[in-house]
Amino acid sequence: FSMALCDEEKKFRQQRKDNIMHSMKSFLGEEDSKNLTTSRDVPVIAILGSGGGFRAMVGFAGVMKALYESGILDCATYIAGLSGSTWYMSTLYSHPDFPEKGPKEINQELMNSVSHNPLLLLTPQKVKRYIEALWNKKSSGQPVTFTDIFGMLIGETLIHNRMDTTLSNMKDKINNAQCALPLFTCLHVKPDVSELMFADWVEFSPYEIGMAKYGTFMSPDLFGSKFFMGTVVKKYNENPLHFLMGVWGSAFSILFNRVLGVSNSQNKGPTMEEELENIRLKHLVSNDSSDSEDESQHPKGTENTEANQEYQNSSQESWVQRMLMALVGDSALFNTREGRAGKVHNFMLGLNLNSCYPLSPLADLLTQESVEEDELDAAVADPDEFERIYEPLDVKSKKIHIVDSGLTFNLPYPLILRPQRGVDLIISFDFSARPSDSSPPFKEILLAEKWAKMNKLPFPKIDPNVFDREGMKECYVFKPKDTSSEKDCPTIIHFVLANINFRKYKAPGVPRETQEEKDFADFDIFDDPNTPFSTFNFQYPNEAFKRLHDLMEFNTLNNIDVIKQAMMESIEYRKQNPSRCSVSLSSVEASRFFNKNNLN
Repeated sequence: FSMALCDEEKKFRQQRKDNIMHSMKSFLGEEDSKNLTTSRDVPVIAILGSGGGFRAMVGFAGVMKALYESGILDCATYIAGLSGSTWYMSTLYSHPDFPEKGPKEINQELMNSVSHNPLLLLTPQKVKRYIEALWNKKSSGQPVTFTDIFGMLIGETLIHNRMDTTLSNMKDKINNAQCALPLFTCLHVKPDVSELMFADWVEFSPYEIGMAKYGTFMSPDLFGSKFFMGTVVKKYNENPLHFLMGVWGSAFSILFNRVLGVSNSQNKGPTMEEELENIRLKHLVSNDSSDSEDESQHPKGTENTEANQEYQNSSQESWVQRMLMALVGDSALFNTREGRAGKVHNFMLGLNLNSCYPLSPLADLLTQESVEEDELDAAVADPDEFERIYEPLDVKSKKIHIVDSGLTFNLPYPLILRPQRGVDLIISFDFSARPSDSSPPFKEILLAEKWAKMNKLPFPKIDPNVFDREGMKECYVFKPKDTSSEKDCPTIIHFVLANINFRKYKAPGVPRETQEEKDFADFDIFDDPNTPFSTFNFQYPNEAFKRLHDLMEFNTLNNIDVIKQAMMESIEYRKQNPSRCSVSLSSVEASRFFNKNNLN
């Protein structure tokens, strides 16, 4: 139990600060970096990538190329991803030649990988290998769900020549703080409760996996092992990276029949984008099966009738389904959405949770802008959102369900807002689906703001009216209005998916000249009736890949000056406030968490 960062991350941060100091001086130039005199002045910068399937992955590939080649990536301490963005981070950080070989070459490999239909990977030889691997996992006593299968498909598509690699292997990329620390996320969800109402954020790094809400962390090789009262009672081999990739993007395995394209094409039901949105408002898993010891048994009680109907409506059972159903002998794997959520042994089984500690234990002691009750009551996406986030996990449940974090909101801010990480500047990239290219792009960041305020974490005010005043832009800057009253509040540079200046310029300041160049850049992302950039598109022809990749590379490079300005302001703030926590000892002793009178 600890709210603190692990020793490995603390050591990494110190080494990284020294490295960043040189990189930042080089990036800003001598004149603009004159305030950067010691490593104490170095601000902590985090890069964030949202979910959005392969659209997010391809867009983030373009972003990372721009950040790498411009030198901004060398100034970042953290890079956090969710769902589709984690797939790109996994591809990059597991690549044997990274960081010596940059995203330019690696993105070329990625383009080749996603130009084919992933179902072509299901050759009989590979399916046989999948089945053997899953049988071995199941027979050893570990839960197997559709997420395992989905992870294998994603892995074969993106990291096919390194399927044995693990999250722990990524330590090689950060052992000398040569790269930013990668952070990945999923959610722990409760049976019969919507993800929007209750979800615990689970964070993954090469150093540890755990939940900050409870201060419970373990080394990556122990995730999935059997625990009791905080002690390992049965250790399994570390899960391969592709299993985690399946968990991090498991929204797609939940709707897998739609992804496979086996649903009846005549069915005039909701679009997949709408269906994914609907999942947020429902519970994925029910109590019936959350604790079954025998994974091959059918869940007791009634099955998810809606998903069962979806299965019955399939025009035909695909051979993929028949093959994989034979593996588990359980049609619930396909019939029910809960059969497609990830499942692992509960690492908090038997623990005594007297209370959940706040993510920011000193929040009440610091002078912060007061949050109005009606501000927290205002709904962003749903009246019940975050209604039960203060509830604890069930420590009696033998297994827990883990799902895609995008099912609550689509940006991984909770990882970066941990006060122990002390992040000064957040550069976030939102690839979330919108109804139209002209729709306001703030829904996900407004949910993140509300979550932060409910957890008493500093977050700048997100004013959605900026869209009415300034219209659609490539990026928006949100800052604390008053740094003296909003102490330790980060600045956010929020990039959105928008094709504006890219239509006219092939590089910042370089106009498009030929008709071919103009035609290449003349495309919509969400308004195209052919939906080439749909969240559920798992095949990107080279032109679609290049368009999306080059668009986000351009948007990032086109706003380098915005990033430089924010970086300089963060250096100035850090110089004036070397410590991020100005709290007196007497204040700490008076806190309800530390008050001796409360301990008796």
